[in-house]
Amino acid sequence: MYTVSITRLRVRSIFYMPLFLLHAMRTMTQAQKADGVAGAETRFEKNNVVWTKTVWSDETQMKKYRGSGAHQIAMRMLSEMCNEASVARWQQPDAQLPAWEEAHRRMLTEGKLSKVKHPSPLQVEGRTAPDMMQTGFKMPAPPM
Repeated sequence: MYTVSITRLRVRSIFYMPLFLLHAMRTMTQAQKADGVAGAETRFEKNNVVWTKTVWSDETQMKKYRGSGAHQIAMRMLSEMCNEASVARWQQPDAQLPAWEEAHRRMLTEGKLSKVKHPSPLQVEGRTAPDMMQTGFKMPAPPM
């Protein structure tokens, strides 16, 4: 079985976006090179929202990635930079990255909130994402 991990983050101010993007590029580069990763993508939406999805052949390797390197550094800054943060995780039989629509559906039904210091009204309401998926675009993958 493969582990799918989805994150949804909303950067609380455009002024945090350059620093956030720097960490996002570093963590995506780390993810693409991590042992056990089967796929990784990032998606941007209006209002400073960023989604990530990764598929892992081994949950232990996913947890090793999550707690090390660029990702660990970015996680320490997340609660200050973001006013919405949520994660969803599930098991699936194949290494295929799920469609963004499926990631959104799973976030709504199975997602959990992450702690932020300056929560938005959506976060305060205990909601992991808006009911309707927003239009967005995929970030080009950094060179390997």
